[in-house]
Amino acid sequence: MIKDPLGVEPDGRRGAGATGEGMLNIHFSEDDLTRIRIRAAHPFWETMLSIRALRERSRNALLGGWRTRTKERVPASAWTPLLPLCPPSGAFAGFLMPEEGAATWEEGLASVLATPGERIARDLAGLSWKGRPPGWVSALAARDPRMMKTLERALRDYHHAGIAPYWERIQARIDLDRSCRLRVIAEGGVERLLSTLAVDIGWNSGTLKLHYHGHRELRLDGRGMILAPSVFCGRESVVKESADEPPVLFFPASTEFAGPLTVPDGPCDGHPDALAALLGPTRAAALQGVIGGTTTTELARRLGVTLSTASEHAKILREAGLIITGRMGRQVMHSITPLGAALFHNGERPARLNEPHRWPAAGAVRQGELGTASSRSTSGERIGSARRTRPDATSTAKGVLGTR
Repeated sequence: MIKDPLGVEPDGRRGAGATGEGMLNIHFSEDDLTRIRIRAAHPFWETMLSIRALRERSRNALLGGWRTRTKERVPASAWTPLLPLCPPSGAFAGFLMPEEGAATWEEGLASVLATPGERIARDLAGLSWKGRPPGWVSALAARDPRMMKTLERALRDYHHAGIAPYWERIQARIDLDRSCRLRVIAEGGVERLLSTLAVDIGWNSGTLKLHYHGHRELRLDGRGMILAPSVFCGRESVVKESADEPPVLFFPASTEFAGPLTVPDGPCDGHPDALAALLGPTRAAALQGVIGGTTTTELARRLGVTLSTASEHAKILREAGLIITGRMGRQVMHSITPLGAALFHNGERPARLNEPHRWPAAGAVRQGELGTASSRSTSGERIGSARRTRPDATSTAKGVLGTR
């Protein structure tokens, strides 16, 4: 656990305004169940949650190398404002979690730096401090130019060391988690999704129950909810609320989806000739086939090949860094990575890669109704509407990957 250089970090156990372990009950109406969305990786949200993850007492083996490397690379000056504002548990300064519209890192940073002083002061007042807050707290609340510049530099330094080198893999893990949640929706509906988000989250008769610091009742009242799988959320789910947006529930992305979080060695992180081995129409079709998430069995069926051949194609795509593979129950799942999506789209990432999905009404989706992964929405509209037509696999191979 990082020692706070100020020695006056907020007391995370009291940060939520409570005195001990308790329960957060989130109450859903039928309208709320039709307004559930699931969010792609948000670079600024993951940045803030990762600061908290650095300070967790538990040592998640998948994040161990990331923790060590990040602590070594982040300048000591960055910890001064960041650690007290992001305690290891409980509430933290909400203005550091910009609204959903800030889709990129720079947009999120601009939103944070433009926060009115009244909002900053209110968020800082909501933190419980051990001892007297340091002098820079009042300067931050007053939007002192030097303090705002210090905060900006700290955020940039931390992001450069702790998030940017890993972002492709963070995004790929969250995308695969979302693909698996879509399958849960197709097979069991929205309520099954809510009951299987994480081990410490329970669903019972319209109420989502999760461990919390203190006891609280949250009624959505038709606002719906945004579900945000996170690599850095840790054991404790986090709820972000604002006056103008639906609440956001952060929950841990499944650790079954990847190994330790490490810095890629390059675009072919694995075997240097992996991209060369990729060329050819069949593997172009395989790359196309995993968009939206698919199992090895489904991939074999789509390609018209044996299970072992499909598995070999997936292995080469994975070694090239173009797909990510994980396990959901007894099924092995594959999903495209941002690098794979960029290659598939002639070097340009899809414009709506980070926008959330909106789920259909509770009970409206039955097994098989979603069809293939091509019906998956990437723009937030309801799922289950008209399918989107994919380009022909052979023409894609010629235009993007070439032919043998």
